[in-house]
Amino acid sequence: MFSRTNERLPAPVLAAGNVKVASANVLNFFTTFTNGGDAWGRTGQGCTIGGTTRASNCRGADNMAEFVRQRDKIVESLSAVNADVVGLMEIQNNGDIAASYLVDQLNAKMGAGTYAVVPKPAATGTDAIRVAMIYKPAAVSLVGAALSDGDAVNNRPPMAQTFKAANGGGKFSLVVNHLKSKGSCGGASGGDSDKGDGQGCWNATRVEQAARLRDYFLPQVVAAANDPDVLVVGDMNAYGMEDPIRLLNAAGYVNEIERFVRPAGIPYSYVFGGESGYLDHALASASLSAQVAGVAEWHNNADEPDAIDYNLNDTAEDPYVKNAYRASDHDPVVVSLALAPAFSDVTASAKIARSGIALNRVSGKYSGTVTITNTGATALTGPLHLVLQGLPSGVTLDGKSGEQGGAPYLTLLNATLAAGASVTVTTTFTNPSKVSIGYTAKLFSGTF
Repeated sequence: MFSRTNERLPAPVLAAGNVKVASANVLNFFTTFTNGGDAWGRTGQGCTIGGTTRASNCRGADNMAEFVRQRDKIVESLSAVNADVVGLMEIQNNGDIAASYLVDQLNAKMGAGTYAVVPKPAATGTDAIRVAMIYKPAAVSLVGAALSDGDAVNNRPPMAQTFKAANGGGKFSLVVNHLKSKGSCGGASGGDSDKGDGQGCWNATRVEQAARLRDYFLPQVVAAANDPDVLVVGDMNAYGMEDPIRLLNAAGYVNEIERFVRPAGIPYSYVFGGESGYLDHALASASLSAQVAGVAEWHNNADEPDAIDYNLNDTAEDPYVKNAYRASDHDPVVVSLALAPAFSDVTASAKIARSGIALNRVSGKYSGTVTITNTGATALTGPLHLVLQGLPSGVTLDGKSGEQGGAPYLTLLNATLAAGASVTVTTTFTNPSKVSIGYTAKLFSGTF
């Protein structure tokens, strides 16, 4: 008698935030096949490892038929997760070609423009595979260019990108990783040999890669973003209690799988030799950890038999179904972020007094002053911005610092306004139609 104890589940629903991030190993998604063909029907193609390009370097689908099956499963999986930002591992290292193809297929299913590719960084490594990112332009925007660390220890360099949430949301940086595999022990020696402690081969190299992250790349990402909110994801090829992860935990990166998944059951994203564990991680900096609303693993892959994957001729009968199950051998990790807003309206903590507006008959300009007094018990920290909402049509604010929501603003020279302190700002307007100038003054703190 059989009983169902591990039922298939749909993609997880997490506590609401304003940005959803996923980490997905796409199991050698190559647009060039081992038979020399490619996704556009060309022949005689190859894949590059180091300085060699040949078909035997390719991984993943052997031919067009297998590729279509693989592609369709990955599209079903990623569209079901429906994340705003996705970190990808095991995608072909051919510039942005494979990532762009995947985005085109997702957009064909989900709607034009749903996803875009984060342009590749300068270094993508010497392996046939790389890490990559895709994102929803309607949900987040790119801040600066992608970074990577092409140090010799990283044959698959980590990739970082800073994002800003739409509608005034905050910033965060995503760092996608794929550390050295536990397998292929040939050539491993010293600390990289299998010590029999469960960490497999190449542990010393993975620790070195994690230390390079801690000591060089993550500080570089924080400095470039001018923001401490960092999420480290990816296939670390190290289970949750192994040395590379403990090293990053000790550096202040919080294991969000342990925080959110462990209380509800044993976390796992990969099954090998009948044993399960999680190689796929979500590690948040201390400042970002406070903004993590929820984390889940979607077990659409690890529990599923490889007989149902995209490969042909593995079984006498073909059990393949075009769905999200066994799209890869790793389960995706999904993270909900409730990013603190980058700015806030602090008008209620201030008294804003405006003078009358006078015409300078020599310059033809209209000017006045606005005095802002902090009426609260604590300092107002900046940057502080005076926003002029509802100016009449045709009236423009001279020397404006920028616009927020269609309204011009002036950034105050005072980065902080102490309790009880005041600051006076001069406003100058161009008013060719000589209309009455009225507006609503608001005070904001933060970065637009």
